[in-house]
Amino acid sequence: MVKYKVINKVNPQDVNAVQKFYAVKQPQETLSLRDFGRRISRESTVSMMDTMAVLEGLLQIIPDEIVNGKIIKLGDFGTFRTTLSTEGAVTEDEFTIANIKKLNVRFRPDREFVSKLARVQYSKVSK
Repeated sequence: MVKYKVINKVNPQDVNAVQKFYAVKQPQETLSLRDFGRRISRESTVSMMDTMAVLEGLLQIIPDEIVNGKIIKLGDFGTFRTTLSTEGAVTEDEFTIANIKKLNVRFRPDREFVSKLARVQYSKVSK
């Protein structure tokens, strides 16, 4: 259940335009890695220690492989990949590493994940 409230907002592209009301998602509980470990352990035959070891391994390996340009596909969950933010140059010869501003990580959910998102329910909270 996604909780939201409705707020009145200014259009940042036209501050003189009539303000409109928009839904804003409300913060909800944060789940830690340990919370995931407990749940996985509870719903499987794997011990909490073994589950945490695997999750910690993922946390070490994924960033290492991402910065090496690899695409990380985590089954039906989705795919992590990188893109570059750069400034353009007039010619290819004028383009240097200085034109590269940063490496971005993008996540694309897989079909099963997307189908769960399509079935989400919403609940309006009071102000």
